[in-house]
Amino acid sequence: MGKLTMDMNEILPDFQKFLLDRSMASEKNIPFLAYWVSRYLTFARKRDISTDGYQESAVIEFLNMLRADEKILDWQPRQADDAIKLYYFHYLGKEGTQLSAEISSNDISEILKETNRLIRLKHYSYSTERTYLQWIERFFNYALQTGKKKEISDIAAEDFRNFISYLALKQKVSSSTQNQAFNALLFLFRNVLGKETGDLGNTVRAKRGQKLPVVF
Repeated sequence: MGKLTMDMNEILPDFQKFLLDRSMASEKNIPFLAYWVSRYLTFARKRDISTDGYQESAVIEFLNMLRADEKILDWQPRQADDAIKLYYFHYLGKEGTQLSAEISSNDISEILKETNRLIRLKHYSYSTERTYLQWIERFFNYALQTGKKKEISDIAAEDFRNFISYLALKQKVSSSTQNQAFNALLFLFRNVLGKETGDLGNTVRAKRGQKLPVVF
């Protein structure tokens, strides 16, 4: 990380106190968590990115910048990622990412473009990228037609659960296919739409194929 010229305890002191009072990190690591948050905030402000809420794409860009720095150790971007999430989700009590102001929440093509951008920032494989986009587009069509939603912004976690159950009950998909759809929609809700998914435990899951007996 290099030699720091500042007193580590003076970096975001209220955030450090929050972590210490709630025992959310070891005392020796807390100043370093505050350091990473401070660096991210500086990074975002220099790029005119709002720091009021958690911005998934900005965080990914910041972490990629750290990984490209030869002076940064392999474990430090992970610590920085944890620190930023602690700051926004626990200390500030913010929710997940929302679509940027430039993107209409009711324009499917724009949402798919933003999804594609975030997938590539996360360095997912091309096959995963293609699969996610296909499932997300199918989900939107299902929610607007079957769910009788007038706009994309009306879509909620209930539509997520209904679509996953629909795949198992009506489409008779395999468990692996259903899992692909599940992961794609989870990415959509958490990273793109910034909506809560709630408890997904009551969705109907597709049955796994029976294993053939081993013949000796």
